[in-house]
Amino acid sequence: MKKLLWLLCMPMAFVISGCDLEERIPVEMVSLNQKQPLGTEKSLNADIRFDIGSLEVTGQKDSNLYSMDLEYDKASYQPSVHFEALGEEGRFTFKLESTHKVGIRSERHNNRLRLSLADSVPLKLSINTGVGDARLSLSGMKVSRLELESGVGGSKISDYEPNPVSCDFIRIKNGVGSIEAVGLGNLNFKELQFEGGVGGANLDFSGQWKQDADIRIQVGVGGVNVRMPQDVGVRVEAERHFLSGLHLDGFNKRDAYYYSDNYDKAKTRVTLRVATGVGGLKISWL
Repeated sequence: MKKLLWLLCMPMAFVISGCDLEERIPVEMVSLNQKQPLGTEKSLNADIRFDIGSLEVTGQKDSNLYSMDLEYDKASYQPSVHFEALGEEGRFTFKLESTHKVGIRSERHNNRLRLSLADSVPLKLSINTGVGDARLSLSGMKVSRLELESGVGGSKISDYEPNPVSCDFIRIKNGVGSIEAVGLGNLNFKELQFEGGVGGANLDFSGQWKQDADIRIQVGVGGVNVRMPQDVGVRVEAERHFLSGLHLDGFNKRDAYYYSDNYDKAKTRVTLRVATGVGGLKISWL
């Protein structure tokens, strides 16, 4: 029995020891600034992986394809930045990863990345965050594809201007924390997928709708609040055992589906498919 207890306690002792050792490492904040002039590129594919810290993404109107300002803890993190031009497409990849595999330190939230992307070319943007918060201000940008996967922390997406190009696909996956999105209708998307996590989500689809769209929502532990413009017709398809989790205002049931009162007369229509989860889904009108 004593031997068994010793074996069980040893891994925990190593973890605690690792944390103590890492906490003794002093924070060493440094800055990294980089710009990529706009050349013959007709589009930009940006892939961002940010382990921990605060991330801000905005558009820019200058002559650069992108510009970045990074502040990070050099003692514990290592950035990787790469750009290449493949024909008329520019490909930008960024990673900030931990150099320590053991232990956790609260100071790691000091990392901050401010990324500005050209609003003059179509953009495919993929963002994966670990621990921290993300702010995506997409107003004025030509977003042709958007993927956001958040780990632990809050995320905010905003777009207050109509997207000049059609966005083929949007995917938003939430981990632990809340999602706030405003102006999703301005993104001019064909398909949007949302996967809820532990936190709740507020999805505001205000904006200038230019085409019909499909929306798929996987409800997680937290509830999802959807707000739609009054001139957009909505059809809701939901799993039978999830109907009790739906809160619909201004809808009527036809056969197995729910239709908004304005559906037959609406110029723009949305099909919203809802999958089950612990939380509920509420649709209200702007």
